Amino acid sequence: MAGQTLRGASRTQVDNKGKRQLPWNWVLSLLVILALVVGLFIVTPWLMSWLNRPIARVEVHSEFNYLSQDDVERVLNPFLQSRFFNLKLPAIQQALLATPWVKTASVRRQWPDTVQVSLQEYQPIARWGSSHLISNEGKIFRPGSVAGFSLPLLVGPEDSAEQVMQQYLAISQLLRPVGLRPESVMRSDSGSWRFTVGHVDVNLGRDRLMERLQRFVRLYHAELESRWQQVRRVDLRYLNGASVAWRTTPVGQEGVERQAVSGP
Repeated sequence: MAGQTLRGASRTQVDNKGKRQLPWNWVLSLLVILALVVGLFIVTPWLMSWLNRPIARVEVHSEFNYLSQDDVERVLNPFLQSRFFNLKLPAIQQALLATPWVKTASVRRQWPDTVQVSLQEYQPIARWGSSHLISNEGKIFRPGSVAGFSLPLLVGPEDSAEQVMQQYLAISQLLRPVGLRPESVMRSDSGSWRFTVGHVDVNLGRDRLMERLQRFVRLYHAELESRWQQVRRVDLRYLNGASVAWRTTPVGQEGVERQAVSGP
């Protein structure tokens, strides 16, 4: 009997080991993952709509010395119909840079519904030709109109704008101590320079510009200052002297010129 009981117990153990148990942990994990995926699929459109809000506020930082706020608003308004994440920032920046007076433009988002715009304006130093201005960095730009700008006139080939601007600054600095201010500076296609001070035209030529400017200052102190209203032209293209064309009548009246050549 004892032997039979042992054999029966052995068969029972083999049968229990042969049965398969369900992987409940794996099934539960799969159900959780499926629930999360379905929930995310349902929630995502609502979440994106909440995050991607309409633009409610625009902050524009600029000095607005010459730039018009209305012009900036007209540029921005078509873009602001898009929602926060749909804004095309590079396109907005390029549109702003195409606006008169805008030198640099920076555009960025600030969540949840704000656009920040930073603008830097050109600082005009002179007129360039009849319809343009030139900045203090030698950049030519075209505003809406140059009317009303009582600025010096600079003239020259377009690729020489920075050089003409620098020459204007050099002439201004040299003449300031004697109380004179150039009203125009011109560079010809051949590279010859001339400038005007009030009613007087001064021809510098092409070479030794600083030397000739210094000669002009000495000549002004020595002979021209006391008779400045009678001077019509000064030609400094001589090696060591200058030619002065005089008026025989005061400025504003017709007169006959006479010329004299002065030494150094």
